[in-house]
Amino acid sequence: MTRILVVTLLLLSSHVSALSMQWIPLEAATRQGNLGDINGNAVIEYRNAGRGGIDWDVSGVGPRGGLGARELWLFDDSAAGIPGTSEATTAFSVISNSVGFIMAGDHNDGFAQFFVDNIDVGTYDMYRTGNIILVVTELDSVAHSLRIVQLGRHNPNSTKGDVAIFGGAAFNTPAIPEPQTYLMLLAGLGLIGFVAPYRKQNA
Repeated sequence: MTRILVVTLLLLSSHVSALSMQWIPLEAATRQGNLGDINGNAVIEYRNAGRGGIDWDVSGVGPRGGLGARELWLFDDSAAGIPGTSEATTAFSVISNSVGFIMAGDHNDGFAQFFVDNIDVGTYDMYRTGNIILVVTELDSVAHSLRIVQLGRHNPNSTKGDVAIFGGAAFNTPAIPEPQTYLMLLAGLGLIGFVAPYRKQNA
C-alpha cells in the first residue's frame, strides 16, 4: 500500500514547468561575445552574432548586414518595395535550463518574434529598446535552439522595422519548487500517516 502511495505522489508532483520571460538591461560588453553572466548566473555558452564569430544562420526574404561588426542586422526593406521577412537561428551545444536573447534596438528597429525550441515566447517592439536581454527561464534541461524573426512591421515612430542581434546565451538558474509541489508532498505524507495505523491492525 505504501509503495502505491509513493508512486502516486511521484506522479502527482511531476509537472511541466511553465516558461518565464523577463527583459533585463544589458550591462556587459558583447562586441566580442564576452558576456560573463546573466543575473549573476554564469553563461556556459555564447552564440555570437557580432564581431569575432558569426554563430547564427540567416534565411528568408530581406537583406542582412552587420557581419563582422558589433551585431547582426535583419533589415526591413519593405520601404524599398521588397516585401517579406527574414530570420536568424542558432543552436547551443550545451545543456541548460535558461537562455537569453542578447539584443540591440534603436530608431530603426521594429517588431521581432522570438522562439525557443520552436516555441513562441513572444513578439516585441524593439524600437529604441537599447541593449537588453530577453531572459527565458524554467526550461527543460536540454540543448536549446533560438530563432528570431523580423516581421517587417514597426510602430509609427520607427523609421524602419530592422532587428539587431548581439547573440544568444545559455545558462542555468537554480530550480525553485512550486508551491503546489509542497502541498502535494504534505498531502501524501498525510495519506501515509492515515494508512499506517490500519497496516498495524492487519499485521
